[in-house]
Amino acid sequence: MKKYISPFLAFVIAIVMAPGSVQAGLGFYVSGDLGLNAASGIDTTGRSNDRSSVCDEYINPRYDEVESSDQSDSSGKKYSEYNCTGPRATTWPNEFDGGTGVLAGAAVGYSFAGQNPNGPLSGFRVEMEYFYRQSNYDQTSSIGGGSGQVRGKLEQEIVIGIERIGSITSHNLFANLFYDFINTSRFTPYVGVGAGFGFTDLGYGTVWARNPDASKIKTGANLPNEQQIRENLAGTSSVAQLTLSDTLFGFQALFGVDYALTEAMSLGVKGRWVKYASFQDDVNVYMLRSHVPNLRKDGSEPVSGGFKTDDIEFFGVSVNLKYHF
Repeated sequence: MKKYISPFLAFVIAIVMAPGSVQAGLGFYVSGDLGLNAASGIDTTGRSNDRSSVCDEYINPRYDEVESSDQSDSSGKKYSEYNCTGPRATTWPNEFDGGTGVLAGAAVGYSFAGQNPNGPLSGFRVEMEYFYRQSNYDQTSSIGGGSGQVRGKLEQEIVIGIERIGSITSHNLFANLFYDFINTSRFTPYVGVGAGFGFTDLGYGTVWARNPDASKIKTGANLPNEQQIRENLAGTSSVAQLTLSDTLFGFQALFGVDYALTEAMSLGVKGRWVKYASFQDDVNVYMLRSHVPNLRKDGSEPVSGGFKTDDIEFFGVSVNLKYHF
């Protein structure tokens, strides 16, 4: 075996060190990429148009008495402040660490390398690129705070309040502009920029669960039917599990180096940093406090929500093979 290794190494070195008589990169080309990506952590915001549990007819059959009551709970809060008929807006923040996954793509482009070396387009090339990326997060994160009804619930009776992100996948279509640093060697470094759209899916789930012990439930204190409310509310859960979708505008910065194998073919390494606008979509709740997602039994006040991230970005590295016509 050793007698074959030395000639092979000599052959590889000869190719790498060969003079620049071979320079791939004239006219039209096609290329393919295969590599990995590392996505950054993301901050998220959840929202819901839910109301206080005492306004839920399934939990409190006497919900319509709440706003007419002049009594106060143990903190001195008037029941009318539960606001069972006013605006419905509740939000909560969360955060997730980064994820990793695969990156693959293909492109068709045109290189102006064959033009006048002193011309304004010398060294430039343009391309249309499709690439796919999947970033696996597979994380569950506890909800630590919020506004409106959420804050009170988390401080009192919620024993589980979590969100989960499975993976983020996107099919991307970008237009890119590159500048090749053409030289006399087989190596051609380059930089580039691009802009386009990412058709993005995000695996999302959430669970809110209350203490199964009715004596630990504080909601409805001092209401005439407080014990009924506590018993109806104890052990209930709100659940959603679905794939969210959005189309995101993005831009990327690219850099790399190609090695000319022949006059028609080159092999290289490409790096990219991609940043997208924030992701957002509506969330359809499967189950609200262990019943259908509606505050009224006649279906007149459905409950839904939403999920939004800050800007999404990732860094990718791939092996790139180009064929020039």
